[in-house]
Amino acid sequence: MSEASSDLEEVVGNADEILKKAELAICEELDTDLNEPDEAEKGIIMSAYNKVIHNICQEQSMINVIQNRYSASVEFKKQVEEWLNRRPDIKNLLSIKKTMKILKAQLRWKLVEKNNFEESDDYSEFEMMGIKEEIAYLRNRVLQEISKEQEEYEKLTSLVQKWFPELPLLYPEAGILNYMNSGGLLTRSLERDLLDAEPMKELSTKRPLVCSEIQGQKVLLKGYSVDVRSEAKVIERVAKYHRAWDQQKEKSGLLQLLFLLFCKSDPLVYLMVPYYPGASLGALQAVTPLTLEEALKVMKGVAQGLQTLHGANLVHGSLHGNNVFAVNRKQGIVGDFDFTKSEVKKIPVVTFSQNYIAKHNGVCSVRALLINIALSCETPVFVF
Repeated sequence: MSEASSDLEEVVGNADEILKKAELAICEELDTDLNEPDEAEKGIIMSAYNKVIHNICQEQSMINVIQNRYSASVEFKKQVEEWLNRRPDIKNLLSIKKTMKILKAQLRWKLVEKNNFEESDDYSEFEMMGIKEEIAYLRNRVLQEISKEQEEYEKLTSLVQKWFPELPLLYPEAGILNYMNSGGLLTRSLERDLLDAEPMKELSTKRPLVCSEIQGQKVLLKGYSVDVRSEAKVIERVAKYHRAWDQQKEKSGLLQLLFLLFCKSDPLVYLMVPYYPGASLGALQAVTPLTLEEALKVMKGVAQGLQTLHGANLVHGSLHGNNVFAVNRKQGIVGDFDFTKSEVKKIPVVTFSQNYIAKHNGVCSVRALLINIALSCETPVFVF
């Protein structure tokens, strides 16, 4: 028992000694922290601090590089796997073209049969009705196949732009490059002779103009004379206009272009656009002039259309009462222009015939500001 007590006293004594040493060390540490370091110590501390910060920055930079390379490698692996899983195939497109060729041959035959039957002595209204129904059915089938063809071209265009730029060279017979260069408008499957087209003599003052109906929509076909040299330029200008429209679509203030098609029998290219009967500004102002509120809405759309064209570095140069449309008397749309003419050939005078707005409503003064000035996108056109 006495031995245990002596051991305990020794432990307590050692503990007291340890506590005293600890207290002493803490006091020395506090005393050191409270004392202002001299310049030499400051230099050592700042040097060590700067070195640590520099190493930390280097480490962070290296971590960022590793993360970026890792992300790039993961994305590259993903793209490679996607590329390996994709197989460009034009079989669907060629199959659609083959079907369309058969349908167009049947449609041509029916059109010949209709023309012959009209001059036949055995003409029957009932039989003629049946022939017309067959023609309408075949024409709709052709248009449906053209829609499918457009979808296939869009898929192939996406593959060309992202994965297989060599595709147009591997399959020149598919016409992928022509489709891409025209902004998706050019089609050699649709022909003017296959449509039920009605000549528009009252509007055909400068070029052939016919009206037809495509899947319930009234359209106009404007004919332009082209040769080998001007054909490519026309396609380029049409594509540029279409891309400007496509960025904002209905909000662009421009007339939409639907198709660009060639005529096999004549050196003509036909541009298909929507037809708004009686909606041109000239026709409206001659019959039922726009009100103040309507005119302001229409002119706002016209200004938007010109802004869209100028933003795409395009010059219109052909604004007049028959080429500006007031759809539903509230939406102003700028019509297309002659795509066979370059900017330097366009007449540098832009005006609304008879100053329709000023004459009928006194809404705004529409007058040309161009007198012997070279036409460009920077040229001021109107004051409102």
